[in-house]
Amino acid sequence: MEYEIVTLEEKIVAGLSARTNNAAPDMGAVIGGLWNRFYNEGVYASITDRKNQKAMGIYTDYDGDEKSDYTIIVGCETTKEPEGEGYTICRIPAGRYAKFVIHGDMVKAVAAAWQEIWQMNLPRTFCCDFEEYQDDGMENAEIHIYVGLTGECGGAAESRCGILCGGCSYRGQMNCAGCVHIQKPFWGEACPVKSCCEERGYAHCGQCGDFPCELLKQFAYDEKQGDGGKRIEQCRCWKEQ
Repeated sequence: MEYEIVTLEEKIVAGLSARTNNAAPDMGAVIGGLWNRFYNEGVYASITDRKNQKAMGIYTDYDGDEKSDYTIIVGCETTKEPEGEGYTICRIPAGRYAKFVIHGDMVKAVAAAWQEIWQMNLPRTFCCDFEEYQDDGMENAEIHIYVGLTGECGGAAESRCGILCGGCSYRGQMNCAGCVHIQKPFWGEACPVKSCCEERGYAHCGQCGDFPCELLKQFAYDEKQGDGGKRIEQCRCWKEQ
């Protein structure tokens, strides 16, 4: 099955959630029940800050791989977290994803696609995967499936702090190979986060017992150079892979 590699920004999703397993006999009923409640109990209509009209199915909080328990969230992307109780809020982390585009029966085509994906040798994070339904057609729907991938460096971290080098504009402009492959960063004599990781023998900050430390937070939430904590979530994904 063909796919393309895409780099996505963080997405905020609001909806309903449940815990299940692909081998559970009631898995279909659990997921189907969430979809029914999402639409028929007015949950979708109550989310007034929807970014678009596309419904989403998110798979996150894996205990391990596709054979383990995970959380399924049925929801939609929002511009901000909705007020009130009863919603599950999920932040799909920024990063690299394998994007599959499928057409067909909304239920059967998705199930068949996942069966193929499970057999593929993808460097998956098992942090967050999701489906995005492009329309509400049942028999000939277009569905985009996104599977979270690890970094480009042989399935390892792309950086020490969690920045995804593959999506960085400076990579080409400054001929930067990424801080895991260079001794001195192009922007200065040293990077304290890079130096700290390497002195402690860690591939990235997520492996450290002090994660997320104040130094990493200082960089992640810096007003000018920070990314609002996205790199912290990426380190967490690498840690859990």
